[in-house]
Amino acid sequence: MTAGTLKIYAPVISTYGRIAAMTAAEAGLAWDIVPTHAAAEEHRARHPFQKTPAAEIDGHTLYETIAICQYVNDVYGQGALQPTEPLARAHMAQWISVANAYVFPTTEHGLVLPRLVVPMMGGTPREDLIEKALPTIAYQMTLVSNRLEESHYLAGNRFSLADVFMFCILRAVQMTPEGRMIFDRLLPLKKWINGIARRDSAAQTRWTTEDVLDQ
Repeated sequence: MTAGTLKIYAPVISTYGRIAAMTAAEAGLAWDIVPTHAAAEEHRARHPFQKTPAAEIDGHTLYETIAICQYVNDVYGQGALQPTEPLARAHMAQWISVANAYVFPTTEHGLVLPRLVVPMMGGTPREDLIEKALPTIAYQMTLVSNRLEESHYLAGNRFSLADVFMFCILRAVQMTPEGRMIFDRLLPLKKWINGIARRDSAAQTRWTTEDVLDQ
């Protein structure tokens, strides 16, 4: 199919905006981030629950990241990021759900926001929130690492949407001092995330803050 452009409505630095962009890059589809605040009134027409991202592609408006990614992968990526074998597809769905329901809420509110975002906005990190969240974060990352010790990727031997979702979420964790310490203890997880970081799709979607925070 002749490729158009995926227009992604999200903050410039957004985990889920990056997931959509990385999926587009994997499919060879041009993408563009339109800086958008979820609470903006005009955004309600794109996403009735006023979350980001929403997207426009092929004359359609889509919201919810998994819907955007599945459409892009099916139409432009020949389904390459979704296994056809039932068990592998189930594992993909399982790990996307784990990433969205458990890993993102814990890491975002317990580490990424208080350690990285609050200081960027001139505030003081909430060390109490970080201290409280770290045991759960370490436990969750250990579960992911255990999976990657037995399988090259989360859904099996092929890179899939599950890896895109989890990579974008854990990349922000890896940029914190606490996250780096956990990664250093979990070698299968570290090998996996560093390998994905070398993919063209990861390089194309790097946040502007990554070079600074990686130091």
